[in-house]
Amino acid sequence: MPDKRTSAPDAIPRGQLTRAVVADAAIAHIERSGIDQLTMRSLASELGAGTMTLYTHVRGRDDLLDAVVERLIAALDMAGVTTRTRDDWRAHLEAVLDAYRALAERFPRSFELLALAPYAEGAVAPHLAGAERALAEAGLGAENARAVLGVADAFATGFLVVRARTVTRSGGADAADRSHAAESFARGVRAVIAGVEETILGEQKG
Repeated sequence: MPDKRTSAPDAIPRGQLTRAVVADAAIAHIERSGIDQLTMRSLASELGAGTMTLYTHVRGRDDLLDAVVERLIAALDMAGVTTRTRDDWRAHLEAVLDAYRALAERFPRSFELLALAPYAEGAVAPHLAGAERALAEAGLGAENARAVLGVADAFATGFLVVRARTVTRSGGADAADRSHAAESFARGVRAVIAGVEETILGEQKG
């Protein structure tokens, strides 16, 4: 993944280009110039490659954006989160959502591609299936995991997309602003957990 959201990549030898390298360069481009400014030609120029060379790794701009989503999902490190919180669905949900929050802070312009991606398409479908399975195995069971994930996703998407757009429009965020946003998000996550315990899970106990 790109280390600096505003840095342009150095020219990369043709033999070293991969789908992941192209996607990382696209993320850096999006963070610097916005999604609307991303074209196959502009990205190829930044990579020091011919436009047709990119087509050996992505089929076109739509597939390039899919590759960006794939890289953002990989950056979440869900396997690591699951390993650390596999026995407690509350801790797991908090860790998963905090990973999303950190990703949105790191890549505010690119994050929206993941947050608003169709659930049933591309890399998002297996990603969500894995998240649902991890919650189920952490103590919720399959049916409850699906319901809880739906509620949590709705909250996180709304909060983080608004946050990402705010950061982008203001030109960035300082440490105090990031800390305040993280605390607000964590309170919201705890409220979501309390709410599903009272409603979704509480109704079953009743």
